[in-house]
Amino acid sequence: MPIVPRKRGYLRWSLIMLLIVVCLAMARLQLWRADTRGERFAREQAALISVPIALSAQQRQREELVDRAATVRGHWLAEKTFFLDNKIYRSRPGYHVLTPLQLAGSKRVVLVNRGWIAAPRLRSDLPSVPTAAGEVELAGVTRSYETRAFELQETVPEGPIWQHVREPEYRRRSGLDALPVILLQVGSGDDGLIRDWDTPDNPAIRHYGYAMMWLVFALMAAAYGLFAWRRK
Repeated sequence: MPIVPRKRGYLRWSLIMLLIVVCLAMARLQLWRADTRGERFAREQAALISVPIALSAQQRQREELVDRAATVRGHWLAEKTFFLDNKIYRSRPGYHVLTPLQLAGSKRVVLVNRGWIAAPRLRSDLPSVPTAAGEVELAGVTRSYETRAFELQETVPEGPIWQHVREPEYRRRSGLDALPVILLQVGSGDDGLIRDWDTPDNPAIRHYGYAMMWLVFALMAAAYGLFAWRRK
């Protein structure tokens, strides 16, 4: 048998085996993501119907606070309000409005995502958000701060418009002693904000679909290899 065709055959089989291994690894990754995101989805849905905890200045353990129904009393620090950019609601561009609430009897705060508001027509304009004075009582569900995702360069917030809200950066830029969770405010109010936090679909279903897709790719690669071997 000539040496060159033999080398080509080895190379072809090596590439087929590599492709199968990569596809199986990607399928395993998607199954892992389905498990982890499915568990988080279940916790988030359970939080919506669980007995709420009362947030206080003494609570510092994130694991005990995250993904819980919660209530809190305090007053708004309206001058510290900022807007989380690129939030789409029913195909309309807008912002999430975030304002720290100083806990009653304490200097600690909890950052509250108060809801969605439509963006003004001009990018240079900011939405007008009414904020109640005096002590208020809120209900909501707690969520983690954002974790750092891949970025070509670090984005620094410009004024009240932020692209991300991550705990260390928020503490540093605000100068506030904040609880390690964000409270998603629920219920109606007179501020005109939309608080639609429901997640209708379990994200695990999507990842199971991706896993099936990679398994099909692996089977296609194996079928091609078998077909090539039989022709040989």
